[in-house]
Amino acid sequence: MNLDHMLAQLRGTLPSDVVDPNSLPRDWPTCSQRGCRKPAVRKKNGEPAKSCQSCLERRAASCRRRRAHFVANGGCRRCAYRKRLQGDFLCARCREHRDRERAQKRQDAIDAAAIDEFAAKPDKAHRASNLDVGISPWNARPRPQATAAYWSPLPDPEPLSEQLWRWSLANGRLHHRY
Repeated sequence: MNLDHMLAQLRGTLPSDVVDPNSLPRDWPTCSQRGCRKPAVRKKNGEPAKSCQSCLERRAASCRRRRAHFVANGGCRRCAYRKRLQGDFLCARCREHRDRERAQKRQDAIDAAAIDEFAAKPDKAHRASNLDVGISPWNARPRPQATAAYWSPLPDPEPLSEQLWRWSLANGRLHHRY
């Protein structure tokens, strides 16, 4: 077992994309470029790459030379393959991409400023409102309004002599609970 790998696992500092060295193949692949038999270089996550380091550097230098040639012959400075706009150093597609990236970066900066401003506010208790219990101007019960019955006087009470239901038929007295 690899001691560094085990210590990183125990500390919790191991990135998620790192491959366990024990799971890697024992027979390391060789460079896939024609005529090269060097062992392939190891990627950052531990997996084998397709080519060796010298072939990767040679191909990168070739790519840089090719791009420089296209830019010198009127190609876009960003992609190197399409023709530049008149009086500009970018093609139409790269200009649109750059403008979109700048707009996104500007929006990200505005969003970050709003978040920072919100985070800088002191914490305070929540001010309760009717909205917390689900009452809003659109679903609230209407305020009670006084009707004509509210303003009219109460009717005269029925006299006791007419309240025959109160008198007992058995003994002629008023009903008493106690």
